[in-house]
Amino acid sequence: MKYFNSLIIIMLFLSSIVFAQKGRWQDEEAREKFEQLEKIKLIETLELDEETTLRFFARRTEHRKQQEEIQFKIQQKIENLDVIFKSGRAVTEEEIKSNIAEINSLQLQLEKNRVEFTSSLSDIMSYEQIAKLIIFEKQFRNEVRKLIMKERRPPIDQE
Repeated sequence: MKYFNSLIIIMLFLSSIVFAQKGRWQDEEAREKFEQLEKIKLIETLELDEETTLRFFARRTEHRKQQEEIQFKIQQKIENLDVIFKSGRAVTEEEIKSNIAEINSLQLQLEKNRVEFTSSLSDIMSYEQIAKLIIFEKQFRNEVRKLIMKERRPPIDQE
């Protein structure tokens, strides 16, 4: 009986690992499809030729990597503050101010990086294309946000 119970516990443990990985793969697959859709729509909207497309997406990939690194640093600082407050240890106002200043500095760096990326495109794209890119990014984010919110809403019972 002890062997049987151990076997069931091991099976439950392994199945939870498999299901967790399956979910992650599905999310990764969805993210890749989302990015492919965005790329296709961008190419259509900006009317990019093949060479410009390659140069643009190489630069954009590098930019996104930099943005993710900065966002990760911001998240770490916020989590650090959260841990400080949840730990119950005494925290000085100076320590809080310092953390806030670092977060603000990183947020400014994030925005500066975005502005520099947009400015850097003038050697491969026209200003009209850059303007269309800015509009596209705003509208695309809004559409995605609307779809996410629509999916999160519970269905309304029609009784």
